[in-house]
Amino acid sequence: MCAFWACGKMSMLVSRFMSRRLGTTSAIRQAFEKAEQLKSVYGAENVFDFSIGNPTAPCPGGVRFALAETERNSAPDLHGYMDSAGYASVRETVAASLARRFGTPYTAADIIMTTGAAAAINTLMQTVLNPEDEVIAFLPYYPAYRVFVENWGANLVEVPFDPETLLPNVAAFERALTPRTKLVIVNTPNNPSGLVCPAETAAAIAAALSRAQEAFGHAILLLSDEPYRELLYDGAQNPWWPALYRNAVVAYSFSKSASVAGERIGYVALTPGMDEHDALHAGIRRSLGDVGFVNAPATAQRMAAACADEPAPVTYYDCNRRMLADALRAAGFTFVPGNGAFYLLLAAPDGDEQLLLDRLAACRIIAVGGTDFGCPGYVRLSYCLAPEAIARALPAFAQVAREYGLTPHPASPTARPASPTE
Repeated sequence: MCAFWACGKMSMLVSRFMSRRLGTTSAIRQAFEKAEQLKSVYGAENVFDFSIGNPTAPCPGGVRFALAETERNSAPDLHGYMDSAGYASVRETVAASLARRFGTPYTAADIIMTTGAAAAINTLMQTVLNPEDEVIAFLPYYPAYRVFVENWGANLVEVPFDPETLLPNVAAFERALTPRTKLVIVNTPNNPSGLVCPAETAAAIAAALSRAQEAFGHAILLLSDEPYRELLYDGAQNPWWPALYRNAVVAYSFSKSASVAGERIGYVALTPGMDEHDALHAGIRRSLGDVGFVNAPATAQRMAAACADEPAPVTYYDCNRRMLADALRAAGFTFVPGNGAFYLLLAAPDGDEQLLLDRLAACRIIAVGGTDFGCPGYVRLSYCLAPEAIARALPAFAQVAREYGLTPHPASPTARPASPTE
């Protein structure tokens, strides 16, 4: 029985809006909770949780430095309120790092520190969306995007992917643009595919947006959700959207690059000179208060500043990727290895996604179905586990492959660019 039902009738306390939410619990969270339950029964070392993007790479030195500085300094103002946009010194550090790395002339006035990327996205959406507006997202996408859009009463429009590459279908995107389009979400490297958007595809998306702005006579925002920006493999290069499109906004999280997912720290970066820059800045700051964030956590901001130029643990996750991909290939599976983030899409051998999830779960491997992301027939594997955990899971993957009667073949090193058709 659903939690919002009581004594056989709809609860009078839980809103209709939240009642609908309770009926659509995140598949990622459901899988994560299932893994935690299994760990309590079989022991953590005997359950392989590929469900959630919970980083296991060691935190960079900047995190440890910031925590040590906080411990040494007991001044009360170290943990007090600050400007809703965040500490000026932190914003200056982030802006300088972005300007140095990407050539966009950011200053502190372009940066707003937020409680992770989710807060960045939600507060931006509250600032710009009206109920009649449309938000475009490219399949496959992180399912919380739909929730974020519906939070503010707008409509999400899905653009299909190219079935051969799983990359954005630019022609379909251009057809989806209408006078009601207010915001377009891009996410590269992509969750759940791990694929990086090629430069030519990104340029085509930006060009289509510029044409639409001209045709419709109003600005269209491009929101680049970039929690995996630093995790790139096989020589892949991620597009820098503010260089391609003037009305671009970047939402970033340190969760993955600095292994601090539970600390909830990120930022919004408004492109200098974009349309209504100051109004957007003021709106996001006001929204932070409206939804109860007030300001990003003080200690986490100091972590972010200390980690602004720290390299991401690319080698750590690339080794995981290669170990898993080689084993899956050897077992006879078909999959999308990706060239970024720490996700891999595993194709269900007979197209039955739920059967694959069940067979994996029977071997204590917990994954997430692709249907929730808009790519049915796949399951998402998050390979951010500790390397030794992935190594222990490989015999279980081989067992599932045998249950399907897949033909094993020798593994080849994952040294070439990833192909989505493997």
